[in-house]
Amino acid sequence: MVALPWTLFVTFHGYGFCYENLSRRPTTVLTQSSTYNAQTASIANDGDVQTDELHCSHTAHNHTKAWLQVDFGQPYMINNVIIYYRREGDESSSWKQYRFRQFYLDASNNSAIQTTTSQRTRCYTDNTTAPDLPPNIIDIPCKQTARYVIVETTYDAPEDDYIDEHGAILEICEIKVYGCGKTNGICIKGCTPGQYGDTCDETCSHGCAGGTCDQQKGTCSAGCKQNWTGRLCDVCDAKHYGPACSMECNINCLNNTCNDVTGSCKDGCAFGKFGDFCNETCDEHCVSYWHEDTEKYKKLKESNLETLFILYGMIAALCVSLIVNGCMIKWNLRRDQYKGQDVNQKTMNKNFPLQDSISPKDIYDTVGDDKKYEDLGHLSGSSHYDQLELIKSS
Repeated sequence: MVALPWTLFVTFHGYGFCYENLSRRPTTVLTQSSTYNAQTASIANDGDVQTDELHCSHTAHNHTKAWLQVDFGQPYMINNVIIYYRREGDESSSWKQYRFRQFYLDASNNSAIQTTTSQRTRCYTDNTTAPDLPPNIIDIPCKQTARYVIVETTYDAPEDDYIDEHGAILEICEIKVYGCGKTNGICIKGCTPGQYGDTCDETCSHGCAGGTCDQQKGTCSAGCKQNWTGRLCDVCDAKHYGPACSMECNINCLNNTCNDVTGSCKDGCAFGKFGDFCNETCDEHCVSYWHEDTEKYKKLKESNLETLFILYGMIAALCVSLIVNGCMIKWNLRRDQYKGQDVNQKTMNKNFPLQDSISPKDIYDTVGDDKKYEDLGHLSGSSHYDQLELIKSS
């Protein structure tokens, strides 16, 4: 079981106040109505919150009333009370908080011996009845200004009967009374120097100058110490490392920067050096100014390969695009050429309608007729064949 801190941060009318455990003040005294087996009231104020019998105060048997009292020596402004009551375990055979039923908590400026319950201010009354059990750890609001806090009971638990123990009995293992330590009733605002957070249980960074910080955010009020940086001054600057940021990065680290915890070089090594700390000298296995075995070189090599693959892919895509575009251009040019030839042919046929004026039959007939004149060695006028050749040559 984890003990709660001795200070408690609460909000009151919009302001933060750090309440301390008044039970632990040097002037606070705990007493109880009776004592069983040397288990005195002081055991309930030793800072140990274990709840087995040996770590609890214990009043004696056979009394009609039992009480435990916290005396601060003078009135204080109380905020809340936390009680840890005896509970041995969760098994059915384990002893539990049977005797804690129907207890009540009072605040008073007079002791339990000098007062009755009607003369005190009641903060809480438990109404649990058997076989039910109250919680064995309970946090009770008690916003009173008083010198005494009193836990009291008149309840006789029926579970005692089989061991022949009777009467009202208290077994309080620890009691914490949180309140303001100011005797004039005015609370101290904020946490103690060096602490921050909602419950003032966070410690300002070692890097805060003066050891103080904003009590809500933890930012360093006076800035960072030398060699420290960050919003909370909780990390070393780029050139230092170690738990106190007092060690300098190796001069062979590129940019003089290194890991703020280990001191290893983050950006690689200077020419001729290698290793996590760049403290080793390269030999014939070095490539450029990074050694092949260094993590930085491996990352660079992988990065270059990846870039090279991307570049090759882009070049291949460009080549394919050029080939496709070239084929398209060539095809378009040929198509335009064929279209021009068709137009010329149509124009020629229009101007010289060969098929209408000279038919193949006429040619053959003419040839036959001309043959009759071959013997005479003379043809009257040009033949159809000559006309056809003239058309072709034009």
